[in-house]
Amino acid sequence: MSASQHEWIEALASLRAAGRPCALVTVTGVRGSAPREVGARMIVSEGRLAWGTIGGGNLELLGIERATALVARSEPAAESEVFPLSEKAGQCCGGEVTLLFESFPWRRPTVVIFGAGHVGQALAGLAPWMGAEVRVIDPRLEEELAPSPPVDRPWTLDLVDAPAEELDSIPEGSLVVIMTHSHALDMELVERALIGRSFPYVGLIGSERKWARFRARLEHRGIEPGLLERVTCPIGLGRTSKEPQAIAVAVAAQLLEVMARLGQPG
Repeated sequence: MSASQHEWIEALASLRAAGRPCALVTVTGVRGSAPREVGARMIVSEGRLAWGTIGGGNLELLGIERATALVARSEPAAESEVFPLSEKAGQCCGGEVTLLFESFPWRRPTVVIFGAGHVGQALAGLAPWMGAEVRVIDPRLEEELAPSPPVDRPWTLDLVDAPAEELDSIPEGSLVVIMTHSHALDMELVERALIGRSFPYVGLIGSERKWARFRARLEHRGIEPGLLERVTCPIGLGRTSKEPQAIAVAVAAQLLEVMARLGQPG
């Protein structure tokens, strides 16, 4: 494998780790005179050239436009297109180039944690390890939180009056973890997370006994059993101690397992 091949693979890996959707554009065919040879590549992300080149000029601009449109579909795709290098296309080479477009619409997964207590903050602190964008939501004032949130943190803290209302604006693909200081708020959040939304993971901290009580009350409120099956409680993989850090690691491992099933980078 040549150095240039190593470079484009590394560039793709870097974009994947950052959760930045992109497209790989490869010259797969050349007829006549052309700016670059077969195998030349470029990577397009966020509407502009992110790595490499297929020769510059109008051909490259057309390639960037085509790649950007493919990424905008938000689903993996691969398409080829032939570009005549004529004056009409803004090129004077007189040849013809075939480009292969491969889109990679990956995005960093989003984890939304309700509750900025010991476990919530410990879990949020694992954001870099999970490769996720982590948002922590709590109705209390920052000075009321225990422990005090670190100043430098790899997660976002939102202190709001009505946490349950935030569920209406959270993207459908988000993973939701509920672990607030209030059982009543936990109940409200679980109910709202199930009604009219389709999150791939709704986790509730607590024991099997806690979930049995919640489930009975939610059924009494008219929540269908099928929806209730989408709730994970207890949360976390394997048996662990009750130390916040241990619980956080177990829950993070479970979230990574869900992300892998969804095909999200993590």
